[in-house]
Amino acid sequence: MLSLPLPVTAADAFGAAAFAGSCLWPLMKKRRALLAGQAATNLMFIIHYVLLGAHTAAALCLLVVTQALVAMPEGRNRWQTAAFAATVPAIATIAVFTWSGLPSALSSLGITFSTLARWQSDAVRMRLLLLVAGAFWISHNALVMSPFAMASDAFSAAANLLRLRGERRKAAPAAVATANANATPKGLAAA
Repeated sequence: MLSLPLPVTAADAFGAAAFAGSCLWPLMKKRRALLAGQAATNLMFIIHYVLLGAHTAAALCLLVVTQALVAMPEGRNRWQTAAFAATVPAIATIAVFTWSGLPSALSSLGITFSTLARWQSDAVRMRLLLLVAGAFWISHNALVMSPFAMASDAFSAAANLLRLRGERRKAAPAAVATANANATPKGLAAA
């Protein structure tokens, strides 16, 4: 019996490309690399969501690209702050003009938390906020039936959790060393 493969749609192809990008960017160690990876991945997700008819998510992914590029330089000037801040009211504007109920609400909440994450100067805080954002995006992606985006969010969450665990392990010996250095010998405390 001859079995034919399932047809691959353009939405699937861009979803798979976006998933591949999502598997790579969370593994980056440096903040700038995280942001560059997010920007590239979201370019693929824009096309994927447009092809699925999830227009709120597609437009919000364009904001993600903008935010990631604006947040890349370490030092922030007024222009960068203004450009990044302008994306915040754009979230609400996009949601209003592309409203499709709960999926729009979930994707808007997801980008709100990822917006907070991208503006962090500390990679640990960034990863924690991305985990919160991911919960909203996973719910959105289940509703718009995007297995690639759900898999992407799950992988990103797992990678961010692993990186956070690694950061915690690195911090533990330093905390013990600091505590030991600050400890007072018993004989000196009585004097």
